[in-house]
Amino acid sequence: MAAQFIERLQNFFLGSDLRRTSRVLVEQINTSLRLQPVSIACQVIGMAAIVARFWDAASHALLIIWALCVLAAVWTWGLFHRRFMADAQRGAHIREWLHRWMMHTVTIGVVWGFAGAAFLMTHEVIDVVILVAVIVAVVFASWPVFSCWMPSLTTMVVCALAPMMLALASAFELGRAAIGLVLLVVVCFVLYCGRRLNEIVVTAVIREVQNERLVARLRSEKALAESERKATIQASERRAKFFAGANHDLRQPLQAMGIYLQILQMQANEANREIIAQLDATAKNISTLVEQLLEVSRIETGKLEVKIEDVRIDELFRDLAGEFEPVAAVKGLVFSIRPLEVSVKTDPLLVNRILRNLITNAIRYTTKPGAHIVLAARKVGASRITIGVYDEGPGIERSERKRIFEAFYRGEAGRASEGGFGLGLSIVAGLAKRLGIGLTVGSKPGRGSVFRLEFDSYEQAVGHRAGSALQLVSDLNMRGVVGLLEDNDIVRNAVTTILKSWGATVVSSKEPSKAFIERMIVEAEDGNLSALISDYNLGESVSTGLEVIFMVRIGAGRNFPCVLLTAVSEDEIRRAYRGLCLNPDNEGQAMPVILQKPAAADTLASALRRAVAENRPSQAD
Repeated sequence: MAAQFIERLQNFFLGSDLRRTSRVLVEQINTSLRLQPVSIACQVIGMAAIVARFWDAASHALLIIWALCVLAAVWTWGLFHRRFMADAQRGAHIREWLHRWMMHTVTIGVVWGFAGAAFLMTHEVIDVVILVAVIVAVVFASWPVFSCWMPSLTTMVVCALAPMMLALASAFELGRAAIGLVLLVVVCFVLYCGRRLNEIVVTAVIREVQNERLVARLRSEKALAESERKATIQASERRAKFFAGANHDLRQPLQAMGIYLQILQMQANEANREIIAQLDATAKNISTLVEQLLEVSRIETGKLEVKIEDVRIDELFRDLAGEFEPVAAVKGLVFSIRPLEVSVKTDPLLVNRILRNLITNAIRYTTKPGAHIVLAARKVGASRITIGVYDEGPGIERSERKRIFEAFYRGEAGRASEGGFGLGLSIVAGLAKRLGIGLTVGSKPGRGSVFRLEFDSYEQAVGHRAGSALQLVSDLNMRGVVGLLEDNDIVRNAVTTILKSWGATVVSSKEPSKAFIERMIVEAEDGNLSALISDYNLGESVSTGLEVIFMVRIGAGRNFPCVLLTAVSEDEIRRAYRGLCLNPDNEGQAMPVILQKPAAADTLASALRRAVAENRPSQAD
């Protein structure tokens, strides 16, 4: 019990946390020194009051020496303040500064304690009251300063008040011992208040230090996050540049390869027909893989532009039916559509890509002869609509339904089927997320699957625009001049060969030279220009293929069928088209048919047919 009492007493007078960090101790002293001017002012005023009051009663020499000691103590204390603040390494020297702090505390306490004993020479009540009042005022003015370090406060209070208490006890009768009791109460009060203030200061300092550390940590983490963000952006830009280069450089040889294989198929005999067919299948697989990889890269790098328009569901379905009905029929399947005459607000190109991927997968994995694949739209509630691709394929196990949208993942049905690289559904999920379209899947293993797109709102379609997709053709009967603008020699030669096989007179050029453009204008004016085929990107610091087409049309004063055979994304071309149409000179210019490389010969023929069909109204005018 005695040991516990001594420990508590020690904690009260000296403080319980003697192992504070140097940072906390430095901040404690800083906080105390902010209050130093009040203590100094009070000591100077108290000194002047005592000298004035006791000048006639006490020795002048004693008063002057004492006053000089007070001024010296105050001056050295102020000097401590300046030197402490000037020490850049005060945290490392904190023990030395605490020792100096204690020395100044003892000095001030002794100076004022001496005054309490030395000047209590008269029994005049007024003198006693003034002396006691001044010393107590000095103690009260100084305790907030010294309370930051409890040992210093205890030392200062004891040194300043104890001599006066002893002098009063010896100078007055026992009846006046009440004064000593009052002073004892004052000492306890000052120490108690100092203890509480010490706890408040220490807690505030610790929290401030912790907050500063937290802020420093947050700044460090923010700087790290910003650095990582910049690194991610730079990596994304490098990846985008890489895929942009790959988009062009990979498509060019694939384009030429596809056309040459088409020519070989036209010239095939019994000896090499099977080998050519295998080469053609391999080339198509490579082209599909490249296209899907580039599509994934555009989605991941955010380079995919979204253009929201009103999309007619019935027209979209008819276009897809025209494309996939013959493809499904070749495999012995039945493809049908169940449209609604409504429209939704979305990007028509991206939705078309989603549905094409879903229908392609359905045809690929459905092997039962006569099985049905259905593209259907259905109203859900008062404002929503779903578009579903239904098949009668092998179905998807429940355990695989989440993973099928991962890149390069192929489920059990995918591994059992030839073709496919596990990217189609990954692209579908990425595009649906980009458009904000809900995507769900349902399946019954052994019976089939359905993939649904959910749109939040739709509008009843007004009017009807007739139209149907052009079926692919294996050849084309071309007459007249066909202009070809292509900077890649291999692709230009391949396209020239296939165009000549269709009966066209080909005028080709590697660059949009003045001579080529003038030749195209003359042929168009004479009515000999059947079509103009151009790459979009023809090199640096030269006109794009779209700009060349506009030049020839304006120069000839008429429209004619045009195809952009390019590796540049359709989104980028459409942005450029809208920019060119802002020029009044380009008003009324039709958008050329866009054909992405690599494109087989029959796809090129279909694009030319479409360009001719779209140009008929202008020719009729």
